[in-house]
Amino acid sequence: MYMFVGRVMRGRTLLDADQVRKLMYAAADIEDRLEHVYAETDFDGASAMLFLSAHSAGQAEAAALRIVARFLENDELCGWEWAGRTREN
Repeated sequence: MYMFVGRVMRGRTLLDADQVRKLMYAAADIEDRLEHVYAETDFDGASAMLFLSAHSAGQAEAAALRIVARFLENDELCGWEWAGRTREN
């Protein structure tokens, strides 16, 4: 199990942590092997912690970045942007 922590900056819409979690799960494909999402929101955006079942840290990071890219394509996230990883684990 690998953990990936990142931050997205808010666009025009406000979302709560539950909405962020649901949209992250919806953005994941079965091949991404997403196990769990924890999210916290504030006025500026959201921090998300993705737990992935992968064979290596590199595979987990690649899957997390795919999920985030798909997450940001959602119409509910107009103007939201990826701010990057917030810590290494």
